[in-house]
Amino acid sequence: MDSDPTDLKTLASFDSEDNVEINDQTRLLDDDQHRNDINGCDDNEIKDRRLTVDEIAESFQCGLFQYLCCAISGLCFTSETLLIQSSSIIVVSACDLNINSKNRIWLSTTMALGIAISNMIWGRLGDFVGRRRIIMISLTINIIFTAMSAFSYSYSMLIGMAFCNGIGSGGVLPVTLAYTIEFFPRKYRGIASSISNACWCLGSLYVSLIAYWIIPQTFKITLGSITLVSWRIFAILCIIPPLLALIGLSQLPNSPRFLIKRGKGEKTLKVLAIIHNVNNNRCCYGHDKQLMNIKLSNLPSKEEIDSDTNKSFGKGVNSSNSPLLKAFRQYVVLYSARWRKRSILLPIIWFLYCFATFGIWLWLPTLFSLYSHGESLDHSQNLFNLSQHEPALNHSLSCIAKNHNVIIYRNLLLTSLTVLLTEAIMIPTVNLLGRRLLFSGSTIVTSICVFCTPLANTSIGILVFSCIVTGISGIAWNMLNVWTSELYPTQLRSTSNGLINSCGRFGVIFGVMTFGLLLQSGYKLPMIVTAVIGFIGGILSLFLPDTTNAEID
Repeated sequence: MDSDPTDLKTLASFDSEDNVEINDQTRLLDDDQHRNDINGCDDNEIKDRRLTVDEIAESFQCGLFQYLCCAISGLCFTSETLLIQSSSIIVVSACDLNINSKNRIWLSTTMALGIAISNMIWGRLGDFVGRRRIIMISLTINIIFTAMSAFSYSYSMLIGMAFCNGIGSGGVLPVTLAYTIEFFPRKYRGIASSISNACWCLGSLYVSLIAYWIIPQTFKITLGSITLVSWRIFAILCIIPPLLALIGLSQLPNSPRFLIKRGKGEKTLKVLAIIHNVNNNRCCYGHDKQLMNIKLSNLPSKEEIDSDTNKSFGKGVNSSNSPLLKAFRQYVVLYSARWRKRSILLPIIWFLYCFATFGIWLWLPTLFSLYSHGESLDHSQNLFNLSQHEPALNHSLSCIAKNHNVIIYRNLLLTSLTVLLTEAIMIPTVNLLGRRLLFSGSTIVTSICVFCTPLANTSIGILVFSCIVTGISGIAWNMLNVWTSELYPTQLRSTSNGLINSCGRFGVIFGVMTFGLLLQSGYKLPMIVTAVIGFIGGILSLFLPDTTNAEID
């Protein structure tokens, strides 16, 4: 194919705009078969037959374009995580708002509610109008309402901003998961998506660092009736990663899979030409530059796409003129005989896992504040009624003392570094150990560690516990996201991710609320409940198929 080099910025115009149902009957070939089919064929042989999307993808070496895609997707995951975790820091730092032990739970809960409500909507739209466009809209919402939250004049307004932030965040995780893996062949799919997903711990690290440096400071900036104290500046700095992600994503296209199945053959060729040129001109210095032999005739026609869709999902999928009926049909397909088992088990596993882990993760700042005095506490005491801990709990308008703040954020920083270390160790083993073993094993080990937590009775003990639990559970979280995206075909991937993520977010809501309520009666009970629920989730995951090096249609 003769194609002039095109600047990456032109990719921003490649959004698909027609409401056509998506289907992808492509399959992943093993490397040997691929080389025989593509690299072993001359131009005439390629010209005379149709190629699958995966054959096209595997005809290119993984180069600079894929690295950029992986990095920008990682920024999206970073943004989603830092916005969620920043709420748990703000709730113990917003000294000028009326936050106390009774209402502090509502900030994280409200954000999780916004995410849960919007997950299904954004997920379905990702399969309907395109992954890239939905992610960009979601990031824009996050940027706007995160900035607005810094100017909240009351706790009620802050809660409202958190809900709107949740609406935006609901589109980032499920759609980015679908978007990332669609640029990579099978050989690199697991590692690439794991690396991108592992960037969630960079969001946690970013939040911990700026909290450690900014929030303990006493400077003030007055803007009208709003005084920008340290936590408000902290909130403003939280918009930097989503802003960078938005800028980066604006330079990337929709996935070739998506464009082909929308019947956008010419746009697909332009995108493939850009990927080919970027990889060959800037990355493959040690190799001979190859001409791109893919032509429009190699891509499936609109009639073939519709025929494959009707064979796989029934003739009524594309026949309806109603977008609502098309959207509903997609959810019905998820519970058809072929996908029913995983569509029942996955939402349950996500709910149980998120219930167990997020209950602990989002309460870590409070747990650290309880131990910031360095005292040993009797776990059977009612911690929220101990007068000596009122400052640590930010009771009424009181704030944690400056030196205690530093201790809290230092501990959060250490736990974030632990997660980063465990993720780095885990990524090379993704294809070796497999998705199922990594998730179920790390979830069960996390549950055992949580069950043993009551043995930790000092500030050092609780820090060690936090590092171990967040590190191991971080591996499970990464694998759960990658695994879920691979369990469904392209035409169902974003929709299924949205539905399953929504169930997980409801697990977050119930987990955070349950953990907070049980913590009032002592420290042992919430840990035992969390451990048992997480253990059940790990066992259930053993009944799902492993997708390591498998075809994902």
